[in-house]
Amino acid sequence: QEGMLELHYLPPYSPELNTDELVWNNLKNQALGRKLITSRESLRAMPLSPLRRMQRLPALIQSFFLAPSTCYTNLQWFLF
Repeated sequence: QEGMLELHYLPPYSPELNTDELVWNNLKNQALGRKLITSRESLRAMPLSPLRRMQRLPALIQSFFLAPSTCYTNLQWFLF
């Protein structure tokens, strides 16, 4: 029905189908890479800035949902 959620059951281990994994992959490859973590505080603070920057890039967020592996989400209502 229109406006209803549709459930998709994923295999027990399928990171390639998880949009969260695309976010973390982007964060790792574009922002954090091989940065050295020297304290507990830096462990928490280091990813916050790139994640906040990512929030201001709706096209990037949309791309995670439109990737071939995650297009099952079909979030047409999400697209701006």
